[in-house]
Amino acid sequence: MEKENEVYETLLQLFSEYVNESGELTEYIDSLTFIKSVVKVEKEFGIEFDDDMLHLENFQDMKMLAGYIQQKMDAKSA
Repeated sequence: MEKENEVYETLLQLFSEYVNESGELTEYIDSLTFIKSVVKVEKEFGIEFDDDMLHLENFQDMKMLAGYIQQKMDAKSA
């Protein structure tokens, strides 16, 4: 859980201009900004998103996204 919190905090920093203090997207993100954000997250955490996760709706809640990223990181290190 501690690692997931670290992932969450990093996501809040990466998306700071787009999320509120609850970790929810509040600002509009266009498709180019979304793709740039995906690439930034993949590089930051050393993961690759599954195709079915590449929808803006999956980035609405940073806590859910942090859980997904932590799962990907755990699977990679297993």
